Amino acid sequence: MSFAWPENIGYLLLLMPLAVILGYGVMRQLQAREAVASQLMSGTMMPGARLWVIILKKVMLFFGIGLALFSLSGPRLISGGRPVLRKGADLVFVLDISRSMKARDVLPDRLGQAKQEIISISRTVQGGRRAILLFAAAPLVQCPLTTDEAAFEALLSMATPDLIEDQGTVFRSAFELAGKLLKPETESRVESGIKGEKIVVLLSDGEDHAGDFLAEAIKMQKAGIHLFLVGVGMSSPVVIPLGGAGDAIKRDERGRAVATSFQGETLQKLAREAGGLYFRSKSDHTVNAEITDRINRIAAASRWVMEPVERVPLAPYFLAGSLFFLLAETMTGRGRGRQQ
Repeated sequence: MSFAWPENIGYLLLLMPLAVILGYGVMRQLQAREAVASQLMSGTMMPGARLWVIILKKVMLFFGIGLALFSLSGPRLISGGRPVLRKGADLVFVLDISRSMKARDVLPDRLGQAKQEIISISRTVQGGRRAILLFAAAPLVQCPLTTDEAAFEALLSMATPDLIEDQGTVFRSAFELAGKLLKPETESRVESGIKGEKIVVLLSDGEDHAGDFLAEAIKMQKAGIHLFLVGVGMSSPVVIPLGGAGDAIKRDERGRAVATSFQGETLQKLAREAGGLYFRSKSDHTVNAEITDRINRIAAASRWVMEPVERVPLAPYFLAGSLFFLLAETMTGRGRGRQQ
């Protein structure tokens, strides 16, 4: 058995407080019975058989809700298997477009150098598809996975900080969205001939305003996604241009110029913790050749993997079982109440 949406399995944790609530409900009914009658009369007002009906209803309600929550994970029965040759590489370029990427400590600026690195890597890597994910405080899919190189480069050229209103730099949400673009469930929707290794190439100056990105990066590593981290910029502080007419620069509330400097420690830590590879792109040293060589080696190591021949969705059956228990819980004890 496999799951179409394994992340939803966590909803089953709701069954623990549900069991407590249902058990508490039974206890309250017993206490109410003893509160309105003596201990001798309580057995006549609510005999043991009636008590078992109450317990049975709570159990059926528990299983009904439990089956409904389990169906949210998309259980599937897989059978058979066929060998599929996985080759090439699917690349998601995660590009930082926060305001600090407009700093000109490299030419034409950090963002411009990052774009040139991306174009060089994309043109040299053999096979596969490409995607562009832009991020600042929030992520944005600029180009979904495609084999159209001209469209890819055209959309990359339009990437500017103005595309995302919420500025700042948050790696976590960018990694989360990148993982969804490359999640294994999408593989069955494409032809086996263009299936490739999953690779994320992040380009940034290293600033992160949230600091809670490691969990998502490690999650991608466990999903078999290769992570390349490219730091763009120089260590010396430099002002942040605002663009447009004139030489306006970013200033704080007191009118002082805001300076930014490259922070490679964040990317180096990320590479260590998440099993990624770190590269430093500077004005006198580009890294696209090194990254391309490593990606091509990964892509060239084509391997045969077993893919299920048939996936039978089981969610409708679990939903039917859930409805059965919920309906049975509703009907149980009705006739007995009228008889009494």
